[in-house]
Amino acid sequence: MSPAERPPELAADVPRPGPVPPLRVGRPSRSTLANGLEAMVVARPSVPRVELRLTVPAGAAIGPSAAASELLRAGILLGTKRLNQEEVSESIQRLGGSLTVRQDQDRLQIAASALSEAEEELYRLIFALVEQPAFPGDELETERVKLIEGLRTARATPGFPAAEELQRIVYGDHPYGRPEPLDAAINKTTRRQLQALHRATFIPSASQITVVGDVVPRRTLARLRSAFGTWSGPRRRLKVPRVRSHLRPEVTFIDRPGSVQTVILAGASAPPPGHPDHIPLALASAVLGGSFSSRLMSNLREDKGYTYGANSRLDGHLKDSLLGVEIEVRTEVTAASYVELTYELGRLASVEVGKDELEATRNYLAGVRVIVLQTQSGLASSLAQVRGLGLDHHYLESYSDRLAAVTPAELRRVAARYLAPAQLTAVMVGDAAKVAGSVSSLGRIRMLAPKRAREN
Repeated sequence: MSPAERPPELAADVPRPGPVPPLRVGRPSRSTLANGLEAMVVARPSVPRVELRLTVPAGAAIGPSAAASELLRAGILLGTKRLNQEEVSESIQRLGGSLTVRQDQDRLQIAASALSEAEEELYRLIFALVEQPAFPGDELETERVKLIEGLRTARATPGFPAAEELQRIVYGDHPYGRPEPLDAAINKTTRRQLQALHRATFIPSASQITVVGDVVPRRTLARLRSAFGTWSGPRRRLKVPRVRSHLRPEVTFIDRPGSVQTVILAGASAPPPGHPDHIPLALASAVLGGSFSSRLMSNLREDKGYTYGANSRLDGHLKDSLLGVEIEVRTEVTAASYVELTYELGRLASVEVGKDELEATRNYLAGVRVIVLQTQSGLASSLAQVRGLGLDHHYLESYSDRLAAVTPAELRRVAARYLAPAQLTAVMVGDAAKVAGSVSSLGRIRMLAPKRAREN
């Protein structure tokens, strides 16, 4: 029911959205341990829990190979010199918590939680995992199999080769463009190689630890010094090379015979978080495809019925951000969908967004951020993320204000600079035989044979 159709007696009962409340992290307590580890503690006593995030420079783009990086991530939770994998799991359960390891291009993050009364035990457990990972043979073999099977499943989807090809074009030989490892590389990676990569990347002087929860900051900092103070390693920073982005003037089409849909990706390298253009560009991306009411969804799903979903996103890295648009469409409307995509990109880059649409989108982004940061877990993860990118809590606190300051003219400027059709590389995956005639009208098409997983 539209607002115009709503009975007057109901219209008065619909609340109008208010302003997004300001976010205040508070005054974090900080300390740099003697070994260089940077600690930040935020008291958030909403529930009797403690959230810990430890980030180290062991991302997927770091190290000699993608296979080693991903096996290192999987191997951290396989046990220590004193605890096997089952005992690690039992320990975290006894503390009333959880334990996971995440990895992006630049950083590896150990995310853990426990009841606040078990704070000291949690720190000792995480330190044992950081300093003394065992990488036991049998369990490591199981992780190899799981990684190989997971990648084989992913490679069977059309989005996988599309994303790999887009990253390969955009980043060239930069580590951010490194493809997922092949079976042979995973099988050839030895325990000794993992130990060497661990020594090279688990460096306290290049790491940060973030604690949020029902804690007393001064006491928590003392406990962190006690637990992690003996962690040793070389004092150096692992350097990620500068990104030199690339564009291809034509559409790259990867043949996937028998496919009933076409995956369309368009993307480019964009400024990293902290750059003056990053937040305006995030807002422009959200207008384009960041929510169910975005332009791409309204056009391609609601109006034309070409797709169930279309989205755009901006993934932040240390050296840049990957700007990406993804659409899955029926094979017969591949060319028409691409035309509509370029239309929406061009419209965003050339015509200022209206006030109501801009306000609704920025309130959505700011509101989502505020909701996430209300929980101990969300705040801990967000603080750890921005710290790993060289920023601090002020970036989180000022996010809504920076969004509010973006004008229609500024949004159009960044859209023209980064989101115009000529600024993006396009990759499609689908049945070439069924679309060859129609996509030829789009201009230059670079056809590639079906991509298959190789074993060496």
